[in-house]
Amino acid sequence: MALEIEIKVKVPSLEPIRNNLEKHGAVLIAEQDEHDIYYNAPHKDFAQTDEAVRVRYTKNQTCGKIMPPNVTYKGPKVGREGFKAREEIIVDLSSGEDFGIILERLNFRKTAEVVKHREIYQCEKAIVTLDNVEDVGTFSEIEADFSLTEDEAIAAIESVAAVAGITGERLTKSYLEILLDAKAAKKV
Repeated sequence: MALEIEIKVKVPSLEPIRNNLEKHGAVLIAEQDEHDIYYNAPHKDFAQTDEAVRVRYTKNQTCGKIMPPNVTYKGPKVGREGFKAREEIIVDLSSGEDFGIILERLNFRKTAEVVKHREIYQCEKAIVTLDNVEDVGTFSEIEADFSLTEDEAIAAIESVAAVAGITGERLTKSYLEILLDAKAAKKV
């Protein structure tokens, strides 16, 4: 179990950030396609409790492998203005499909699917992702190393944001929330 501390910014283009990262010695550690299936519980509404359960399928373009699926639980968001922090528990699965069947047998419902192409860079004491999320656009996230205190994590994120040129409104919504908001806006 770890506390994930990060920022997320919707950006008009990934190219300038990519160039800044490479210019400052950041290392591309993975390029991958991620397909996330989110579920909601029968006994509580995760939209109300600010929790999430997802099964993630990953195809790593860097090594050409399909990675084992995993299930992630994300607890309610906490933290300072503009920063998103939450408990995150990840467990690898031998079969995401079988785990999905178990969830459905327990009356969990599929909420939505988020599909994205992600580039992952190691930069100082943080991971920077460049994300192209289907149906919602391009984003960059900076996630501090789990070993850092909250103050150290915030300092690391601010430093990397300056180096990478990641500016703009910091979003605390998850990609799931952003996607659901976009779908609701289309219905109006």
